[in-house]
Amino acid sequence: MTIHEVHNRFDLELAKHGITDPILSTTMEDYVNYAYQDYITEMYSSIINPAISFETTERVSRILAPLLVDREETVFAASTFNTYTNTGLAGYTTTIGGSYELQYIIEETAVINTTDCDGEAVTNSVDIIPIKHNMIKANRNNPFLKPTNEEIWRVNFSGGLIELILCYGDTLVSYTVRFIKKHTPYSIYPTAPATGEMEIDSSVHGDIAVRAAYLYLSDLRNNNVKEKSNG
Repeated sequence: MTIHEVHNRFDLELAKHGITDPILSTTMEDYVNYAYQDYITEMYSSIINPAISFETTERVSRILAPLLVDREETVFAASTFNTYTNTGLAGYTTTIGGSYELQYIIEETAVINTTDCDGEAVTNSVDIIPIKHNMIKANRNNPFLKPTNEEIWRVNFSGGLIELILCYGDTLVSYTVRFIKKHTPYSIYPTAPATGEMEIDSSVHGDIAVRAAYLYLSDLRNNNVKEKSNG
């Protein structure tokens, strides 16, 4: 849908509820963008939920497809965020997003150089376990929970920066990730070359406009209730 079609859909939904006075374009824009982000977050939760049926997952994948990015990184810096002295761990950082602002990771894997049980040098494709920052300190000395040559840890930092944590002595060869990039906001008055239109599949633009209208109506009712209670 075009910018103006979304705007009209928003106004139409308000009119169904008796709101016919013009709404400031910037106000409508704010509500559409809030609904836009909320919708993307909801769809992300659906796509990574194994309980969702194939049909639903396939539809969600197509809706989000314009925001999906594949990246592979092979250049890493030693981590300066945590001290792993005497823990048997080492950290590497990367800004995997490149020119894109990483929003939600969907799938990821890494390749490391390590040694097998016979002490021979091997290259392994390993799984990645996303963890919270407080889990580093809690589990870094636990031989049953800390990284192995089959799976490593990942924690996030601001600016799309990612820290990968593996066993000391192992080295990181590559990190591959598929993620949802940060979308370009919907804008009534875009600055060229931006179009201002939503990037996700056009089949759901109307749904987002309706969601935005309901958010506006909800806030309007809440404000009216507050005014009455204060009066």
